[in-house]
Formats: sequence, structure tokens, C-alpha cells
Amino acid sequence: MLAAAGALRLRATTALAGHAMAHAKDARRGIKYKLFPRLDFLAYLKKIHVAYHPGRERTEVARSLIMHMTSQRSKKKFPQLQATWELLGYDAPSTVEVEFVNGKQKRFLCEHYSRNEMQDIIDVWQFEAHMEYMKEHSLEKDDDDE
Repeated sequence: MLAAAGALRLRATTALAGHAMAHAKDARRGIKYKLFPRLDFLAYLKKIHVAYHPGRERTEVARSLIMHMTSQRSKKKFPQLQATWELLGYDAPSTVEVEFVNGKQKRFLCEHYSRNEMQDIIDVWQFEAHMEYMKEHSLEKDDDDE
């Protein structure tokens, strides 16, 4: 009985020591911050339309984008977003058509890109839309500018 209690105490002490070592490593590394977090792919979009042929190769990105834009979380986060998609009955490349809140429209083939590469492409467009949005909705905006 005492041997079992001693073994249990030894395991608990070892677990606490392991936890303390992990905490010490984190303290040495410092706290990690995301100073410039990536915008969601759907941020600053007014409309998005994804089209792909299911029998074609490299349509995973289109399918994952459809799953993302039709998820309840995305619908709740972006209620004004008009998200549509279609399955093509003919062999054609996967395309993504987007319209930003500032009215600019873009269309590109998505089967040549990974999800991160598509995010890199759209980041520049999102930044431009964000800057225009901030200019229009600035608190420092004069009433005479309207």
C-alpha cells in the first residue's frame, strides 16, 4: 500500500517537474504575439462565387473554400457576404470571382494555387479595400467632404 502511494507521489512529482520545465522554456522564449494577423479570406468581400468541376484534379482548394464560405461560423462572421458556388458539368478550371466592398471585381483560376498562395494574392486587394473603407468611415472626416 505504501509502495503504491510512493509510486503515485513520484509520478505526480515527475509530472509537475515536466510542467515546470516546459513553463521555463516558454519563459525563455518569451510570449509569442501575432502583430500582423492575416485577415480572413472573406474579409472585405461583398460577393464571392466559386466554380469547379468535381472530376478534375487539384480542386481541393476550391472545395475547402466552399466549405469555409458556407460554414455557419463564416455566415455569422460575415452576414452581408453573398457566397455562391456551382459544380460545373464540363471540364473547366476552378475559378473564384470576388467583388470587394469598394465595388472592384476580380476573377482568377484557383487550381494553380494553394490556400495560402490565394490568400497572398487577395491580401493586396483586401488592404486596398480596407484603406478605402477607413477613409470613408473615418472619425476625422469633415462633414464638408460629403
